[in-house]
Amino acid sequence: MDVWKLRRHLKATTYDLIHCHLDNDTWIALRACAGTALPVVRSSYEGLGFPNDRWHRFILRKCAALMEPSQAALRADVSAFPVMPERLYVLDTAVDTERFNSGRSLPDLRHTLGIPENAFVFGIVARIQAHRHYEDLFEAFAAIADIFHGARLMIVGRGTRQEQLAIRPIRALGLADRVHFTGYLDGDDYAGALAAMDAGMFLTPGTDGTCRAVREMMSMGKPMITSSRGMLPEMVTAGADGIVTDGSAGQLRDAMRLFYENADLRRRYGIAARETARTRFSMDRYAGAVLEVYEKTLVHPKQY
Repeated sequence: MDVWKLRRHLKATTYDLIHCHLDNDTWIALRACAGTALPVVRSSYEGLGFPNDRWHRFILRKCAALMEPSQAALRADVSAFPVMPERLYVLDTAVDTERFNSGRSLPDLRHTLGIPENAFVFGIVARIQAHRHYEDLFEAFAAIADIFHGARLMIVGRGTRQEQLAIRPIRALGLADRVHFTGYLDGDDYAGALAAMDAGMFLTPGTDGTCRAVREMMSMGKPMITSSRGMLPEMVTAGADGIVTDGSAGQLRDAMRLFYENADLRRRYGIAARETARTRFSMDRYAGAVLEVYEKTLVHPKQY
């Protein structure tokens, strides 16, 4: 029914192209445009490329252009699918650098959570799930907390198994008063939580393979500690705006200690992170890149 309705609409209204973002809308658009010269372009949010299945082979064969979130995704899709590389483009996805700006007035989440003003807060934004490697984070933080009594850990997110995966392990480590769970936050409360951090952490991509929370923390001027998983090494430049580890508890611990002990390094990386967000991840830059893909796609329109 959706295909039929869209096809009827396209006969009555003139468009230059259709831009889709998810599998179902792409399938509907491609079926509705079958036999026409109207190109369908697609944005991908799979940091390491699409699953290699029949569904995505159809999509990539028929789309006039694909906007990839990373070089790793582009390489994977070129290797896995019969698609012409010139129809694939890498675009850094955007973040609202005005909303995520530590210079504006935001709720004081340290006060709300009872975190001392002089505490050093490591923060992570991620759903509490088994595959997010929280066990490595807790092991690393336990070692840091044993050395530095001012260290705190803020976890922004929730999960159906958080009692089993986070709260019980934290209690067993004797860190219940050093780890702060915010639950799900939105609006200025969420931005305020990021502002309350001294350093941001992100261990592995979740449902959103583009790791949006990393761009948001960087936009807030937070130096980052990440792993080399997914597209994270393409977002955080090791030795410039963050530290990229192998994700093990030992390397996470060492990175946390380095940031805790070296205020100048932390400040320099934080300034660089904000600049990375402002120049690479801004909405204006992303909009311009999307328009450029549109223009290239429309230069030689043909039937797909």
